[in-house]
Amino acid sequence: MEYVLMIGVALSGKTSYVKSNFKHQRIALSHFNNDRKKELEYIEKCLKKGIDVVIDDTNLTEEIRKLHITLGKKYNAKIRGIFMNTSQAILEKRQRSRRDPFPLSAIYKQLKILETPMVAEGFDELIVKKYYEQPRGT
Repeated sequence: MEYVLMIGVALSGKTSYVKSNFKHQRIALSHFNNDRKKELEYIEKCLKKGIDVVIDDTNLTEEIRKLHITLGKKYNAKIRGIFMNTSQAILEKRQRSRRDPFPLSAIYKQLKILETPMVAEGFDELIVKKYYEQPRGT
C-alpha cells in the first residue's frame, strides 16, 4: 500500500501531476472544508481497506507532514513524498494566466511558511520535481 504526500505551494503543479501520474484515491483538504481531522479520518478509512492514497494538499510544514507520515506508517504503507519545487517566476506566470487568479499575496505567504521536506522526516522515498524558468535565448 502506498501513501503519497504531495508538497508545494498553490499553483506549483501538484494537482496536475497527481491527475497525470496516479490512479490512487486522490484526497484534498478542500474536500473536507479544510477540516484536517475529517480528512485524516477519511484517509484512515482508505488505509484500513488497503487503498493507495495520494494527498493533494500543500503540506508545507514538517508538523503537518508528520501527521500524515505517522498515519501511513500505522498501516505499514510506503510513504512517498513528492515536493513540487517551483520557482517564484513560474508561480507568478501561472497566477496571471488563470481565469480565477489565486492571490499572489497568498502564494508569497505560503513560500515563507514552506519548510523544505527531508527524508529524515520519515519518508521511504522523497522525490523533488524542479520547475523553473529557463533563461531566454538558451
